[in-house]
Amino acid sequence: MNIKYTKLTKRWHFAYTFKKIYCRIFQSCFKLVIPILPYRTPEILKSTSLISYICMDNHISKVMVITDFTVHQLGILNRMCEHLDHHSISYVIYDKTVANPTSDNVEETKNLYLSSNCQALIGFGGGSSMDCAKAVGARLARPKKPLSKMEGILKIWKKLPLLICVLAIARTGSETTLAAVIVDPKPTLSLPPFITACTGMDALTHAVEAYIGNSTTKKTRAYALKATKLIFENI
Repeated sequence: MNIKYTKLTKRWHFAYTFKKIYCRIFQSCFKLVIPILPYRTPEILKSTSLISYICMDNHISKVMVITDFTVHQLGILNRMCEHLDHHSISYVIYDKTVANPTSDNVEETKNLYLSSNCQALIGFGGGSSMDCAKAVGARLARPKKPLSKMEGILKIWKKLPLLICVLAIARTGSETTLAAVIVDPKPTLSLPPFITACTGMDALTHAVEAYIGNSTTKKTRAYALKATKLIFENI
């Protein structure tokens, strides 16, 4: 028994060491390549009222709004929806997103998007809603490729539908990735103090993580420092 256990331990240790070396090499190579990758700088708007104009400029008449039940019930969507109504832009609301959205969430939303003839995606709320919207966009861009095959980076290589992210809480920073970013602080003002404090601490964790990561850029670290300063001054 001891001999068998020792062999298994050595095999596990070897596999772990090999994987660790591979990850370090990959991180180092990717860090060198990041500056030349064709990343786009997200377009930042100062109000949800401008979403209508973005849609009109892109000849979009119907959008899919992806959010969660709580955000929908609190009425935080109302301001944006009023502007869409004013400019005769139709919308379909999916509010069944759960924390850490599932593949079922993504498939259900994708099917609703297609059956409703939507032309753009709006992830509204926290990181879960935005992540769900991004995954739906990926599935629309690569309909024959399951989510399980999209794990990792550089897996899409096709243009997604217009994706707009609206943050209703200050938390994961999911809205700062490749998307049309909406920065409108007004929705966060209606949150209870306890949720504001909790999500603020979560945002701080992500800022620190972004700063100490091995695959970050100089600009990322600068943004992380700025985020940390803002959180300390306002939470």
